[in-house]
Amino acid sequence: MGRHTADQFGALIAPQRRNPDQVTEHSEYLAMMWRMTRALEARTIDDPELLPQVIALAQRLAEVVNVAGSGQRRPVRHRPAPRRVDGRMRPVLGISKQSASERRHRGAEAIDARVTAAGAVRFAEAHRERAAIDAAADYAVANLAEWRARRAA
Repeated sequence: MGRHTADQFGALIAPQRRNPDQVTEHSEYLAMMWRMTRALEARTIDDPELLPQVIALAQRLAEVVNVAGSGQRRPVRHRPAPRRVDGRMRPVLGISKQSASERRHRGAEAIDARVTAAGAVRFAEAHRERAAIDAAADYAVANLAEWRARRAA
């Protein structure tokens, strides 16, 4: 990993659980994400102002693979020991050693940037995400207004 530790990053992105004993299985969580994506697709069909939000979200989701492959994970309740993801990334994704190395490097850069941007602020990731959402919304409103003005003329 880059300059920052897995523990720093883990603390930054860890969800706040109301009930730490309640663990959602990965398959249930992914099914929820798929349902939410389908709902976002339907909303975007109805409201094209959401298109920049969808692009920003897709970029953020693409970052997940690189971050996951960048190295050690901190221990969590259902995974008692840290383990490397990158060794399993190559066969799962069917990519070369060089591609895995490039993804690890991009993941470490993303982690460093996010931890640096967060500083000592606990909820900095949520603030960063809110800023990205607001910027995409402003972009959509401005560009759609310009398009409507051209079309009305």
